[in-house]
Amino acid sequence: MEGMVKKTVVVTGGAGFIGAHLVELLLKKRYSVVVIDIQKSAKTYFFNKFLDKKTRYEILDIRKRTTVNKFFSSLHPNFVIHLAAQPIVQDAYNNPYNVFETNIMGTVNILEACRKLKGLEGVIVASSDKAYGKTTKEYTEESSLNGDHPYDVSKSATDLIAQTYAKTYGMPVIITRFGNVYGEGDLHFDRIVPGICKSIITKKPLQIRSDGTYIRDYVYVKDVAMGYYFLMKLSNRLKGQAYNFSSKDTWSVLTLLKKTSQVLKKDIKYLINNTAKNEIQYQHLNDSKIRKIGWKEKHTFISVMPGIYRWYKKAIEQ
Repeated sequence: MEGMVKKTVVVTGGAGFIGAHLVELLLKKRYSVVVIDIQKSAKTYFFNKFLDKKTRYEILDIRKRTTVNKFFSSLHPNFVIHLAAQPIVQDAYNNPYNVFETNIMGTVNILEACRKLKGLEGVIVASSDKAYGKTTKEYTEESSLNGDHPYDVSKSATDLIAQTYAKTYGMPVIITRFGNVYGEGDLHFDRIVPGICKSIITKKPLQIRSDGTYIRDYVYVKDVAMGYYFLMKLSNRLKGQAYNFSSKDTWSVLTLLKKTSQVLKKDIKYLINNTAKNEIQYQHLNDSKIRKIGWKEKHTFISVMPGIYRWYKKAIEQ
């Protein structure tokens, strides 16, 4: 991009876990980045890496339609990557109104604001493997969206809304459906990988809310960031499509614990509470569609987990 005018990317939720890694990558690729988020916590990866100093950073609540419209009308972005969401499954169960308002109407507000922009090259909307709902088979992009847990429904709706804007208004929208994302900077300790690390460091038993047999795909956050960048670069060719992103690390919670214990050479004490309510027991994404185009993960859980553990040890013991 040397000698060229920098292209501008807006990342909603850019100060969050996945957003921070994506912003870091976009800056390395020499894009001009605008970040909107609702949080400002000094402990996060985003602020630890001083990404707020290298971007235009704005506190903005995506639930506030007028504010969103006003902010976007002042911008001339080339791309918008919409990650902002209420991301915690248990919080969604406890407060369904908030997850619906944030994930559904927040997405509508962002896409409505994008619909009014001129010269937009691409909009990427974060859906989720949870959008597919319950099944005993692997998901393909053609699988129906059948969420029934509040979080899952919020993602099914987000996905369908994004499809609506692509098909009805001809907007250059692409949809992503990732498996469970893990890596440095995730401070939601009720998620399994951060929870495991905290349990080892604090010497307190890990609380497992399922029965330990629930199966998930585990995808490293830097592979996720590369996935978004990959789609952005090919947005003109891929617009109107949805893409699954997975990995070869598809395990039950108990298998994940065993793998982590082996790679870190640490004993992990845990309690199976079996209190999960209406959650999906089996999830595996078939991502052959995106692999055929050229994306593939560069990391494995076994290769990155020691570094992730060191990051949490430093963060927790500070």
